[in-house]
Amino acid sequence: MPRSLTFTLDSQSVEAQLIKVDRKQLYGSVSVETRDSNDARCQVATLAEDGKTLIPRGGTALGYVNPDGEWVTRDQLKPVDLQGNALDEVESSFDNPIALSIVNDVEHFLNHNVRLSYRLNAETDTSDGGFPDNWIKQLKAGTLFEFGFSYRGGIGLDPAFILCDNDDNIWLLITEANDVQFVSLEQAAVCAGEALVDEVEDGEEESTLDFGML
Repeated sequence: MPRSLTFTLDSQSVEAQLIKVDRKQLYGSVSVETRDSNDARCQVATLAEDGKTLIPRGGTALGYVNPDGEWVTRDQLKPVDLQGNALDEVESSFDNPIALSIVNDVEHFLNHNVRLSYRLNAETDTSDGGFPDNWIKQLKAGTLFEFGFSYRGGIGLDPAFILCDNDDNIWLLITEANDVQFVSLEQAAVCAGEALVDEVEDGEEESTLDFGML
């Protein structure tokens, strides 16, 4: 069952289900099935370091160990920075209502790269359900709603935006800010149409290449 987020704006609250939309749903998919000489379906296995032992799917797992080689569980891990200082952790966005902020500058949104997209299926305590009319009016006018999103909680929030398409579908886009650094040359490049050689000074003959000499 899809999980739900609760959004708040202007003293109004909406609970919306997240319906993930991926490339498979948009463009379809192709699967390759490998079979052996007896037409039996092959299964993926892992070759152990000894070069002889085959480990079937599900026979391996990842774990965590401390510097002494002792096994530790995930809840024992604490995030720190490069200097060893503890980092503040954030809760999952599903745990508490999310206060939305309004974005009227589309350039701010375009400075982000979208990595996940969800269609929002909203339910409210209104008779017709869905997002409040004033929210829809703002979204159709080009306004975006922004908030920080974390699926499981952790050490940071991803920028997330809510927007509306031409078919009145409400979308939640999980993004990451683009880190674009602009550089410039110490000396400007020569543009097309500019002289590529210095002008000939008075009293000097212009040296030209005679292709008849070749």
